Amino acid sequence: MIRISHTLGLLLSASLAACGGGGGGGAPAPAPAPAPAPAPAPAPAPALSALATLGQQVFNDRLLSGSGRMSCATCHDPAFSHGAPNALAVQIGGQFESEFGQRAAPSIRYLERLPPFDLASLSGGLTADGRADSFAAQAHLVLFNPLEFDNANADALARRLRVSATSQPFSVLFGSNGDGTTVTAQLEQALQAFQLEDRSLHPYDSKFDLVQSNRAVFTAPEQRGQQVFRDPSRGNCSACHFDFSADGKPPLFTDFGYAAIGVPRNPAIPANSDPNYFDLGLCGPLRKDLADRKDLCGLFRTPGLRNIALKPVFFHNGRFNTLAQVLDFYNTRDTEPERWYPVQGGQVQKFDDLPAAYRANLSTFPPFVGRKPGDRPPMSAQDLIDLECFLRTLSDGHVVGTPPPPACR
Repeated sequence: MIRISHTLGLLLSASLAACGGGGGGGAPAPAPAPAPAPAPAPAPAPALSALATLGQQVFNDRLLSGSGRMSCATCHDPAFSHGAPNALAVQIGGQFESEFGQRAAPSIRYLERLPPFDLASLSGGLTADGRADSFAAQAHLVLFNPLEFDNANADALARRLRVSATSQPFSVLFGSNGDGTTVTAQLEQALQAFQLEDRSLHPYDSKFDLVQSNRAVFTAPEQRGQQVFRDPSRGNCSACHFDFSADGKPPLFTDFGYAAIGVPRNPAIPANSDPNYFDLGLCGPLRKDLADRKDLCGLFRTPGLRNIALKPVFFHNGRFNTLAQVLDFYNTRDTEPERWYPVQGGQVQKFDDLPAAYRANLSTFPPFVGRKPGDRPPMSAQDLIDLECFLRTLSDGHVVGTPPPPACR
């Protein structure tokens, strides 16, 4: 069995007090929190370099795609935390906008500190299977994927650049004599510079961040949610979604590791209409170099949790549409499996998106440990509410004094 850093594949932070919600023990109520310091005016965003400015234009240029209608921003919309702008399980692309993707479109925020993939520690890498080690390499995957931008080759991309609005600023920076391979590499470097430099892709201005700098305070439910997040006997989220950073920078709420948690199969993904098709993460089919590592089948990278409450779909296959559903799944996957998996002949077809040959790879860390149908779930109904309240504090753009939802006040 693989033992890697993972558990409640989705949650985060620190814990101060216990109150209500059951399960975690009762610490005395905390003393009233001091009033937060006045929030200073945000510092102006630094100007982008010429390369990053070009990358911003490339990011929004639809004419660089085979259809002429798809840009990076189509699936990574700034208005939706640089994630999908809809609740489709997978997005539609290709030259004729007729091809369905194989995985849910993720947010691309807070990836600037993700380390390269390391097989020895089983961590790092961009994409759900870690097959790109830089933003430039990730962009290359998209530009030439027939299900996405669908550029047949580098020369085709260069021809599209020449008739797009990006051609002029590109020529100012790089000239106009490069061959297709050179032009492609330059476009990818520009996109990488934009993703590294643009503050909107890593603003660190959530309520959590303001609390950390004493400019805001958590409500009682948010504090209780922190405790659930950290409690090994309840959420145990922080085992994989680290709420601290060794370098002193704001946490990214991930250990960068990989886990198999048995997310139910999603029939909304067209590829899943083939009963023999399975997305097995690290061992394929999108990643090719680890296809012979059967001990890695079903493992996907542990995502960060910033803006988790704003996502329209969750997990690599977009199986769930609300944060509440995700938390409920973690809590009852093993105690009430019939709620999540199909039932045939009176038997629950548990882990229906992971072939039986690879189920030894599934996580057995809390809360997925020692529980069976009919057992009491690790988190109470109140715990789940409080945990969601805490996770909502990870959303960007918090304005001090903005009240949380009624259940979180």
